[in-house]
Amino acid sequence: MRIKILADVGDGLTLPINYNHLLTGVIYRFLGESNPEYASFLHNEGYLAAEKRFKLFTFSQLMAERRRITGDKIHFGSTLTWYVSSPVEQFLSHFADTLLTEGGLSLGHRELRIKDVTIPRIPRFQSEMRFRCLSAIVMTTTREREGKQVMHYCRPDDPALSDLIRQNLMRKHEAILGRAPHDDTLSFAFDKAYIDRRQGRVTRLIDYKGIKIKGVMCPFRVSGSVPLIQIGYECGFGDKNSAGFGMAEV
Repeated sequence: MRIKILADVGDGLTLPINYNHLLTGVIYRFLGESNPEYASFLHNEGYLAAEKRFKLFTFSQLMAERRRITGDKIHFGSTLTWYVSSPVEQFLSHFADTLLTEGGLSLGHRELRIKDVTIPRIPRFQSEMRFRCLSAIVMTTTREREGKQVMHYCRPDDPALSDLIRQNLMRKHEAILGRAPHDDTLSFAFDKAYIDRRQGRVTRLIDYKGIKIKGVMCPFRVSGSVPLIQIGYECGFGDKNSAGFGMAEV
């Protein structure tokens, strides 16, 4: 499930172009005010599966009809739209509790008034679906370079990408439900025609607290296990979802 938030920016809002960490901070603050123990658990531990830990939430970029980028700043001149998503009811209830109680968002030393909070209709999940990104998709693995294992960010045409996405979703399934999915098939592919039209300009480099993260903003298709596709929709596709990566809509 996901929550859609509309926030009033008044006469405008200017943020650093790399603002993901600000939104992560809002989420953990809201959780902490509603339930400090749960916020501490999620921040420090998370949900375990296959020796990996997951926060099991994601969020979108900030969207607005009027916005402009100048240097390392982004200015929003109209109502902000922000989505937060998770399959974990406890997460959503604590987040929404503080959101509705406070009625505002603190961003960039500004307090923004919440205009509306809604729960979008859950799509009908099928064995083949097409999505567009609401935040960049990141998929990492380790590769050997000069005799050392180093982190590798997958590009859209990486031959390992589809199976890495599948394995990631399987681990999330286990973290949520405590077991592997009955159907573990999944195929993932970015839209090649869109990439060609953009002349390959679909990658993004985002600075998250000094860490350079490479992601992809591009429509994609997934086919296979319906439960795995739904988990991708609710938790995010790929890695680093709790830092604001991997959110998509039908």
